[in-house]
Amino acid sequence: MMSQFLTRLYSQEEVQQILNIAVAQHYTSETELSYAQLLEIVQELQILPETLELAENKWLNQQEATENRRKFDASQRSRLRARTSRYIIINACLVAINFLTGFSVPWSLYVLILWGMVRGLDTWRFFYQPQGQANRRVFQSWKHK
Repeated sequence: MMSQFLTRLYSQEEVQQILNIAVAQHYTSETELSYAQLLEIVQELQILPETLELAENKWLNQQEATENRRKFDASQRSRLRARTSRYIIINACLVAINFLTGFSVPWSLYVLILWGMVRGLDTWRFFYQPQGQANRRVFQSWKHK
């Protein structure tokens, strides 16, 4: 039975997943690890401290990128909300003016429809093309600001 366990082979990804589960079970979610404890774990796994430092820097960069993306998405969502609100308010006023002046020529509906198509395109881009090339350019531009 023991020889069966000794002959198993795991890929690097499988080992990482198993170790993640083991560490998560060993240290409860309420427990925070100090850097010294992290170094102990690394030493037990015979990983060089330099490798830990590189991994920590990579993790920090990933955390920063995730946070930047979250802020960008929130900014875009806020921008979309503001534009949609402006669209609704202005078009409600235009329809009211058109209605009060006599609705014989429904010019406000043309504005409503054309501008609505632009709003619809913006909404479609926001929800259905979040990882497209155009979105990456907008994200890079936002990041530089």
